[in-house]
Amino acid sequence: MSIRVRPSHVAVLVPSVRKAGEFLQQFGFQIGQEEVWDSEGTKEIYVERDKANSILLMEPIKPGAYQRAIEKRGPGLHHLAIDVENLEDYIESLAASGWLLHPISIKTMKQSRTAYLARPGFPGLIEVQERKECVERPIFVDRIEIPLDSQFQRLIDPIGLSGILMPSKELIFSLEGRPIKMEDLL
Repeated sequence: MSIRVRPSHVAVLVPSVRKAGEFLQQFGFQIGQEEVWDSEGTKEIYVERDKANSILLMEPIKPGAYQRAIEKRGPGLHHLAIDVENLEDYIESLAASGWLLHPISIKTMKQSRTAYLARPGFPGLIEVQERKECVERPIFVDRIEIPLDSQFQRLIDPIGLSGILMPSKELIFSLEGRPIKMEDLL
């Protein structure tokens, strides 16, 4: 069985969404409106081009999971979101892949048809969202280089992000072929 996977967004924790958005604006990318999510404790901005997929800038603004994440690991990747057409089939296809289902998924799968994958040593979560269809389109975030030991390549292939997600020495996002280093967003 072939499971269609479509990249949705890349969530990045930054100290200031405004500053990071202003940096990206110089390249002509579409910078969304700042939104405050009190329930999440974040200020967020989407950066995209024709909504093919996007980069989500997230600034923790009050105590909570995102504040703890930035305090523990610093600015950087928070999660990679992908869309699938059948959440249970996708999760089942990952058996023995090394990915672990985050416990919050028990709740979110019922509420929003979303699950979270985690793995010790992997610098972020994988957010899996069920969608009615996953149409192939050109993507905005076309490559993500993350500090990973090459042994983690075995984890990338099963989730459907090979060719996009690559091990590297530093965090670099390629937006329409333009490499953006994490340090540029700070």
